[in-house]
Amino acid sequence: MDLTKRISGVLMPLSSLSGGSFCGDLGAGSRRFADFLSRSGQKVWQLLPVNPINDCFSPYASISTFAGDPIYIDLEDLERVGLLEPEEIVSPSLGPKSKTVFHAAREIRMQRLKKAFVRFRRSSISTKYHKAFNNFVDESPWIGPHALFCALSEKFGTCDWTSWQDKALRHADQDALHKIYPELEETVAFQTFLQLLFAVQWNEFHDYCRKLGISLIGDIPIYVSKNSVDTWSEPRLFQLDEQGHMSRVAGVPADSFNPDGQRWNAPLYAWDVHKNENYAWWTFRIGNSLQRFDAIRLDHFIGFYNYFSMTPKPDPNDAGYWVPGPANDFFNTILGEFPNASLIAEDLGVMNPGVHQLRDHYGFPGINVFQFHFDFRRNTDATAEWSENSLVCTGTHDTNTLAAWFDEVLADRKKPEPFWDLKFLMEMLKPFVPSGSTLNRRTIIEAIIRKVMSSPGNVAIFPMQDLLQLPADARMNFPGHAEGNWVWRLDESLLTDELSSQLEQWTTEFNRIPSTVDNTQ
Repeated sequence: MDLTKRISGVLMPLSSLSGGSFCGDLGAGSRRFADFLSRSGQKVWQLLPVNPINDCFSPYASISTFAGDPIYIDLEDLERVGLLEPEEIVSPSLGPKSKTVFHAAREIRMQRLKKAFVRFRRSSISTKYHKAFNNFVDESPWIGPHALFCALSEKFGTCDWTSWQDKALRHADQDALHKIYPELEETVAFQTFLQLLFAVQWNEFHDYCRKLGISLIGDIPIYVSKNSVDTWSEPRLFQLDEQGHMSRVAGVPADSFNPDGQRWNAPLYAWDVHKNENYAWWTFRIGNSLQRFDAIRLDHFIGFYNYFSMTPKPDPNDAGYWVPGPANDFFNTILGEFPNASLIAEDLGVMNPGVHQLRDHYGFPGINVFQFHFDFRRNTDATAEWSENSLVCTGTHDTNTLAAWFDEVLADRKKPEPFWDLKFLMEMLKPFVPSGSTLNRRTIIEAIIRKVMSSPGNVAIFPMQDLLQLPADARMNFPGHAEGNWVWRLDESLLTDELSSQLEQWTTEFNRIPSTVDNTQ
């Protein structure tokens, strides 16, 4: 993907699509949204991670770095190839329109996927899935450990492998795994089948977007979950003790989201081991992502320059400290393997000069967020200072919706010492309110979108909630808050011809419709 072209697109999580029962998936809803983007002149679809989610529904805390979440498998496609019967397909109208219900979605899909698995093994017909099976297994060395981990997690009732009753299995002892394999064989085969379905359907979805000229931007969470196949199968790569417990954990000191900082339930990397192995695990990880996506957002980019190390539990005598990361040595290795990789540095938050120097040394685009650049009564136009080599946006999956943010700005003006300079903000936005339009909340929010669209940054991305001017209950995630996140879902009736025409008009006005988009790596 060529990140130097002036283009625009939309941030839209797969789970938030309409179409599937209780949750978006890789079915018709994904195609309809791609069609909407195409009609609207958009060339980019940014997604959140699509790995298996945890019980808090966070795509940034997965049990598997390489697997896709079976919750996104399109059941209707299985019916088309004869692996499900028509009466086994659940109506997409089930569930609330504006909320994803992950537990219900998983239960419904797993019931049907188990039936499809039985037919897959017994079927006399040869489906596209049968034809893809051998290549998929050969090209996916991660599938064996992943399927075994899922089977053992089911056997012991938890993916917290440090609590499994069998010590040898806790430590992935090969003799113990070989001995128990006959008991797990059916579940291992089923888990392999699920990943085959996901891979085939994802490739078809990606091809559909590619034919429309739409590039996919993916997201690599910098850390993995402690309760994951990655830590279980390759514990040497992480800062774990002999029992598999975290000796230090990842986190961040205080920031604008959390004044007390954040302690993440994620182990830190043993970067010296990664270096000694020539970053093989990371090289495979990035290569796997580059097959799924046309560009990759490197989450928490600061962690490659230096990372914050904390105790697993709060310690008044140890508030945490910064440790140097792998930096140039890491990226020299990665780019030596993938010289044309399109990588985007998520450089949000408080950064030190070394982080920006690392980003700029490799020419990675950074990220500029409108909401972040007008804090503390700023009275200069920050957007004019944004680099061309950057991804610019009104907000991210971690910010409030643009409409809710602007409501906060309006409410803030009544305070004795307002946080934002509303007067300056309005003066800056007036030229972006269409001539003859009334200056009101709706047109001001549109003006912010047009302002970001006009900015120098090559790639402009807009969360779907911002384009729809949705309120705070459509926020995707509130960092540091465990409840109520990741569940917003699109009401497809809001994707009107009027919205599409308006978006295409803005995109054309600010010269963001190139003739072609290069998706080569």
